[in-house]
Amino acid sequence: MAGELATFLGVNLVTPKGVVAHTETDSVQAPGELGEFELLPGHVPMLTSLRPGVLTIGTKARTRYAVSSGYLRVDPAGAVEILVEQAVPAKEVDVEAAKADLKSAEAELAKWGDKNQDAEYTGLVQRASWAQARIDAVAH
Repeated sequence: MAGELATFLGVNLVTPKGVVAHTETDSVQAPGELGEFELLPGHVPMLTSLRPGVLTIGTKARTRYAVSSGYLRVDPAGAVEILVEQAVPAKEVDVEAAKADLKSAEAELAKWGDKNQDAEYTGLVQRASWAQARIDAVAH
């Protein structure tokens, strides 16, 4: 009905492998490129990029996900589409594997020093960020 405020957000969390979450909720907290932000029902349409980090869906019934980089879009109807390369529920994170991945990526990054930062370097940074996102999703 026109003029009524939305009372929920319809959220789709999607990776190239398929839908990770499809739910209605009262909020979404996301790791934006320019900092953390929160969406509430009735948010204006927007498109923003995401960095690897922790995505939290809901305030009452919270579900946390580790997400890699991607995009978040709020359409004019208030639906929230979150498109990321990787996403995993916090409860499914293998913390020891994530810590090993982070240690390995940081060791390789340390070898770069001030050399040219090419695609391989960028890939290592993304790998380290994804590992840290998984660790953070469980830690909170």
